[in-house]
Amino acid sequence: MVPLTGRLYVTVFQPEQNLNSENRDIFVLYAKLLNFGYFVCIVVIMVHLVAFEDIDEASSESKATLADSIRRTLADEILAGKIQVNQRLDEQALADRFRVSRTPVREALRQLATTGLVASRPRRGTVVVPSDPYLIGEAFEAAAELEALTARRAAARATLVDMIAVQELYDACERAVQPEDRDVYASANREFHNKIGELARNASLTAATRIVRIQTAPYQRARFTDEKERRQSQSEHLSILEAICRQDEDAAYKAMKDHILRASLLALRQQKEAAQHT
Repeated sequence: MVPLTGRLYVTVFQPEQNLNSENRDIFVLYAKLLNFGYFVCIVVIMVHLVAFEDIDEASSESKATLADSIRRTLADEILAGKIQVNQRLDEQALADRFRVSRTPVREALRQLATTGLVASRPRRGTVVVPSDPYLIGEAFEAAAELEALTARRAAARATLVDMIAVQELYDACERAVQPEDRDVYASANREFHNKIGELARNASLTAATRIVRIQTAPYQRARFTDEKERRQSQSEHLSILEAICRQDEDAAYKAMKDHILRASLLALRQQKEAAQHT
């Protein structure tokens, strides 16, 4: 099998160029994320799949999985106060701790930087920084729009087989509500959202959504510690699922946007409470 990998190309277009409505929505959101006025320019992210015979696909996926796992662990420890603000995160020390090479550690720290939990400092390397509520709010605002657009496209394009697959992932989330381990529900929740993204069948939208999911993931996981919150999240998942199965694009968009925005309010409240106790 010839493995596939994604290659990103960034092009700046004038707004009067003839873009279809679907891609324009995505490009405008990217422009906002990158602090460009979308009335001046639109950032177009075009994802092209390119085949490379010499790439070890299994190794590449393994490194990505390791980086994600390390990022989640470090983010949990930072939000729980186990890793303090201004503490330096040494690549080699982390590689030794997780028994991996420095490559997945470096990628994990890069991903953490996009969440606003860490930053690179001259002569110090990567250090933990105080959470910025404005940055958290902006990330969730972007996530709400992108996830909602994904749900809209999924409702329009999902086949009966697709709907059954989403139902099965919803059921997996339902089974994961009860266990005390929040990671079980967080993982099921991630699969549910990933599947909806897949059904949108838009590579550019998938790439954009992945960025904001990484930015908001630590705060999403933190809220799943509470079983009541997991149940509320699952109730909202049901509204999203039903809208997709009815192929009601507007209802799917609204249900997903409400779902993400409510999560953002809880995340900001948790961060405010944490700041008051430090």
